Amino acid sequence: MFRKPAGQEHPEIPQRRREDEVGVQETVIATGTRVHGTMQGRNRVRVAGFFEGEINVEGWVWIDKQGEVQGTVKAPGVIIEGQIKGDIESSQKIDVRASGRVTGNIRCNTLAMAEGCFFQGQVKMPGEVSQPLAPVEKRQSAEDEGGPGTGD
Repeated sequence: MFRKPAGQEHPEIPQRRREDEVGVQETVIATGTRVHGTMQGRNRVRVAGFFEGEINVEGWVWIDKQGEVQGTVKAPGVIIEGQIKGDIESSQKIDVRASGRVTGNIRCNTLAMAEGCFFQGQVKMPGEVSQPLAPVEKRQSAEDEGGPGTGD
């Protein structure tokens, strides 16, 4: 009675978050693992442990909250929830989450930094120079809300 037409049993689920792009074909440095050296490859990388050296991959790099990288990262995109001490280069986007800590220079086309993250270094964004977007405040003033100074 409620059967789906043939071929629609498992429709594609759209990816909504950057971490959804980190999938089955990934290299994982697990919590409690320490790796030193150079990492190169086509797949994505997830660092939940410690990595010292150079990461140069064709997939996204995700540094978990407990993850730490000391060295350089070059990837299409980087998600930072943990800590990195070194330079990052991305052809697409770098996303520094609220728990993320970056000490080093960033080069990317798109940069997202959450409130509460830490960043010390320089940012270079190749391409056209444009004016930054100003945040829009949608809060009402105390007078609009009948607060102090309204004489009520």
